Amino acid sequence: MGLKGKMYHAIVLSTLLYEADAWTVYTRQVKKLHAFMMQHLRSIIRITCMDKMTNKEIFERRGLPSMEDLLIRKNIQWTGHIMRMSPDSQLSSGHRKRGLLRLRCKDIIKRNLNLKNMKTDS
Repeated sequence: MGLKGKMYHAIVLSTLLYEADAWTVYTRQVKKLHAFMMQHLRSIIRITCMDKMTNKEIFERRGLPSMEDLLIRKNIQWTGHIMRMSPDSQLSSGHRKRGLLRLRCKDIIKRNLNLKNMKTDS
């Protein structure tokens, strides 16, 4: 990866995914982040739509993980921190707002662990 790619990875992705480990990430958000990432990677590499190169080929050529893999990795790291917290913490006594039920952090953690073929207790 050239200098532009390294700068993109170090500055843009780290800023974009700042504290993403604690997000409850929905599929539509992953798609938007993935589109942003692909748009910028294609401009850095100078690949146009006329080149007919798939996103998967770009990731494999550059050796980059996809946006979904980046978010899952960050979320699993955050899960490790949560598991080591004391049971008296604010996280265990939190409550939800009224309205439409959204995915809980617990639901996201289970989904990500299943995607990585890791065991879940409940």
